[in-house]
Amino acid sequence: MTGANTVLRLTGELGDGDRTAVGGKAVGLAALLRAGATIPDTWVVPVGAEPAADDLARLAAVAPRWAVRSSATVEDGAALSYAGMFRSELDVPADDLATAIAAVRDSARSGRVAAYRERTASGPVLDVGMAVLLQPFRAPVRSGLWLGRGPGRGRLEWAHGSGDALVSGAVTPAWEEWTPEGPAGGSEPEPLTSGGLPVGAACVAVQNALGIPADLEFALLEDGLVWLQFRPMTTVLGESPGPAAETDETDETDEKVVHGIAASAGAATARALRLRDIDDPRWEPGAVLLAEQTDPDWVPLMAEAAALVTAEGGMLCHAAIVARELGVPCVTGVGAAALERLAAGGPVAVDGSAGTVAIL
Repeated sequence: MTGANTVLRLTGELGDGDRTAVGGKAVGLAALLRAGATIPDTWVVPVGAEPAADDLARLAAVAPRWAVRSSATVEDGAALSYAGMFRSELDVPADDLATAIAAVRDSARSGRVAAYRERTASGPVLDVGMAVLLQPFRAPVRSGLWLGRGPGRGRLEWAHGSGDALVSGAVTPAWEEWTPEGPAGGSEPEPLTSGGLPVGAACVAVQNALGIPADLEFALLEDGLVWLQFRPMTTVLGESPGPAAETDETDETDEKVVHGIAASAGAATARALRLRDIDDPRWEPGAVLLAEQTDPDWVPLMAEAAALVTAEGGMLCHAAIVARELGVPCVTGVGAAALERLAAGGPVAVDGSAGTVAIL
């Protein structure tokens, strides 16, 4: 593509038939528009298009700083999410848009994407096309995620500031559970609100308009709520273990049991290995992987692990979503002190359904 069609304005007319040109994230944003949700102004650089200099100059006149996001052809599908697999660049100066677009495109050929596709039997990375989304950047007051369980039901997690820390699992988020009757428990005394209305109720309304259990990402700006992403749920979200279990403290009645957040169902018993980075030579496939947090570059190790346990993170961070899709039991948010105790090197029993790790 050349000329004026190298950068397209996103509209609600895009559908799944356009996925090969604009990618899954663009298709999801178009669905949000049709559902009546507010999204940021968005432009798309289609698969294979090279953005013309005059197109980028026009965007520079729209905003001084930009969010540059992936929209791969395989991303945000009904079967696989590719959560966090591809690169996004936030707060990019307008003069650097071309460089950021190239970086996002290059992420389609990364080792983490290759490992994810191998584990999920979804084909070689050469089959992945990459469109790129461009949105004026605005720093959020709070950022959040919603995963739907069914009509009127789902889990909401949020944190202050940018969504990077939330989705990467760098923080253990605040959370709420919602049922058709309204909020049904959470970590905070009052539900998160925007403009005096509960954000959880807004998530339910958007999910109802979409007609399926939804994986949603949103930002709470100073002037209101905007929706950043929609994809169908790819796995069934486990039930919340409740506030008594969601703590970073060791069980006072049994010092050999650590409680966290039940992030991915399943059980595994193996030696626990705590790694500081993905190149740690001590790694052994089949071990329980312990980490402060993970980012998508850890996917090759996650795919080899018997289970994953992290100090930070919630049920909706990238590590948790990818663990569910890989079928790896996962407990997040156990806390730094508990992770240190688990790292003694002996065997542990991970129960990703209950959110517990037992030292054997």
